[in-house]
Amino acid sequence: MANGFKVFAVSEVLTAADVNDYLMEQSICIFADSTARDAQISSPVEGQFCYLADSNVLQFYNGSSWASYIGDGDITGVTITTAATSGLSGGATASSGAFSSTLAIAPASATAATVAVADIILIGDADDSNALKKTTVQDVVNLAGGGAAFSEFLLIGA
Repeated sequence: MANGFKVFAVSEVLTAADVNDYLMEQSICIFADSTARDAQISSPVEGQFCYLADSNVLQFYNGSSWASYIGDGDITGVTITTAATSGLSGGATASSGAFSSTLAIAPASATAATVAVADIILIGDADDSNALKKTTVQDVVNLAGGGAAFSEFLLIGA
């Protein structure tokens, strides 16, 4: 196969080799299917492209075989893995099509933590279309009112 392209000079003879190298191998030929392609291109060269009409696939020759250029993604599956200590469950695997998974919070699986007033608490707001919101532990303590101490509130809320 010729590399790149060739600039022909005025009155230069266009040889069969030039036609094969610069016109045939560096174009995208359209074939009804892979059988028709293989019958016409008996010696494909690396980097050569073709289009298969039956499957609407653009292919290129990678030096040893024809490979799809459009249509095959490099993602063959998505797996969500939840750690045993994350407090989450419900991960799923998808190998094709749209991916959807619901992760459920499992509080009994979560590990204990020391709570600080600046820590953030996530809230599923049932009055606001289940929108996910956040607040701080200090805001929750302030709701207790009446001067309740932080430790007293945690005991009451526990």
